Amino acid sequence: MPAFRVLLLLACCGLAACAAPRAPQGLVMPAPQEAQAANLLAGYLLGRGWQVHVTDETLVTAERGPERLQLEPLLDPAGLDRVMVWRSWPAAPGADAAALEDFALELNQVLNVGQFQAGSGDLRLLSSLAFLDALDPQLLEAFLEFTAQVRLAVEQVEGERNLLAPVEGGGSSR
Repeated sequence: MPAFRVLLLLACCGLAACAAPRAPQGLVMPAPQEAQAANLLAGYLLGRGWQVHVTDETLVTAERGPERLQLEPLLDPAGLDRVMVWRSWPAAPGADAAALEDFALELNQVLNVGQFQAGSGDLRLLSSLAFLDALDPQLLEAFLEFTAQVRLAVEQVEGERNLLAPVEGGGSSR
């Protein structure tokens, strides 16, 4: 009988361990401290070779070669957290601002990867990465790579219009 009790106690401990919440892995984002989360993102990107600046307390601007990113954590202590990501590509020298704006609208209709906007001298992609409590660095890296690869789809839609300058190790903008 004592052996049965020991086995039952061990089984209960094992079940309790399985049911216990696991500690978050990765970049733990301290909701609702978005300024602190921005500093965590900045430190992470800095360690990955990006030149980083934190502006407006919660906006991280990062550059690596011709790549340009802006990241802003939006943390909800009672729900889904996310990082808003803007990736921008410079317009080609002499590109018509109205044509760039029309191009952004066309991209929004053709591609379903985020929100495209024409800025002063650039094209921007706005997207977001959702997570709960902790941001997995591998997921962040994959997401940033995905936003970089969007450029290939943008170039296909651009065709021969020559609206964007060459960036990110690619050829000239068609």
